[in-house]
Amino acid sequence: MAKPRITFAVRKDEQGEPVEVYLYVNPEGRDLLIAELQHLSEQSDHFHMLHDELIAEVLTRGVPYEPDEIIPWHVKVMFRPDDWDLQYFPHVMKDDEPSA
Repeated sequence: MAKPRITFAVRKDEQGEPVEVYLYVNPEGRDLLIAELQHLSEQSDHFHMLHDELIAEVLTRGVPYEPDEIIPWHVKVMFRPDDWDLQYFPHVMKDDEPSA
């Protein structure tokens, strides 16, 4: 069985502006990510993704697939039920305003 590989990268346009975030995973990385996502609950409301095993539940890699810029940041995946958002962040519950 292979080790999980999870890589975040930013694809940039010709002007060097970020245009897309890529998430590369092998089967083991996908399974680990899905397991962590399914584990989220009101009792376990977040997990960390980073290439530092001391603080991350999900390790990411720093080897790019393409000439992308690897995202070196700490990624924190947050579980937020609607009732929490209604109480603490009600603005995220509003529908987008229709464009004119």
